[in-house]
Amino acid sequence: MFLTERQKRILLTIVRRYMDDGEPVSSGFVTSQLGNDLSSATIRNEMAELSSMGYLQQPHVSAGRVPTVLAYHMYISAFLVEATRQRMFTGPMDLPLQYESLPRLFDGVATAVSDRTKKVSFVLSPPMNSVTLRHISLVPFSETVLMLVFITDRENVEGYKLLAPADTTEQELADINAIFVRELRGKSLDEGIHTLRFGNMLPQDLALRYEGVLDAVAQLMEGELRKGESQIFVRGIEQMLSDLPDDQVGAFSTLSTFLSREEVVKPYLNSLSDRGEISLFIGEENQREELRSFSLVSVSYSLDSNQRGVLGLVGPIRMNYIRAITVLESFAGYLGRVSGSG
Repeated sequence: MFLTERQKRILLTIVRRYMDDGEPVSSGFVTSQLGNDLSSATIRNEMAELSSMGYLQQPHVSAGRVPTVLAYHMYISAFLVEATRQRMFTGPMDLPLQYESLPRLFDGVATAVSDRTKKVSFVLSPPMNSVTLRHISLVPFSETVLMLVFITDRENVEGYKLLAPADTTEQELADINAIFVRELRGKSLDEGIHTLRFGNMLPQDLALRYEGVLDAVAQLMEGELRKGESQIFVRGIEQMLSDLPDDQVGAFSTLSTFLSREEVVKPYLNSLSDRGEISLFIGEENQREELRSFSLVSVSYSLDSNQRGVLGLVGPIRMNYIRAITVLESFAGYLGRVSGSG
């Protein structure tokens, strides 16, 4: 529906006010903001017209007006391009440009987004289907225990203790580690597991003594491979709960239960990465019943050309959407830069 410039000014004034305090906006307030240009009668007439067009609603007869979903979308369309151009939010300058591991990186970003917005934030990591082995070795820990250490291109693994064969020698370990370098370094975890199980890597004398060790190494690598599945990091539930009005506590309890069910949440959030760079669902627009008392905003980010994840937040329907989107876009850019793809 076409809006005149006057109607846009009135509507944006109402939306901004409602986002600030959550109270219905009276024509008197709008007049106090725009009264130099518009009469109170004109403002009342235009507010009535905006209501009939579906942009405003009146909770009860004596109340002011509140924005509808349609009004929020108009607000976002009017300001998003300009907000992005002016870089209203300059970025997470206090986050490091290096990271110890991807899980810690994602957790740190989820925490930072929640701290900046006071909303529930989430980061869905991309599936790490192509994790590559950089280093793998066995080192003596004690007379009966070996330490397995391996490093991937995504995360340093501290080490795992394995039972050592009787009378293990330093020369045997040196020979095995040289074979690991030759046969495993540079391979994906999938390839490495296959080589350990079926590649006949070791000469017969070592294979007989270290068969159990190789099987344990393969099992540990399979565990690391499972870690490569998408993970979700959710932060800010307690913080947002403390700011909610009493009438939304029940709906928020349903929301927090939903967010704790990874088997349901991960497929839903994964579907958002296919929708484009920005996804926005306001109230009843949400496909999930658990989200319909709130709004969800998400952006896609890339770690490289093949690995895309989702970063987003859930907040009250009257949240400041422009700030939410610009914060999320800034952190999405940070994830790309710090991982080497931005």
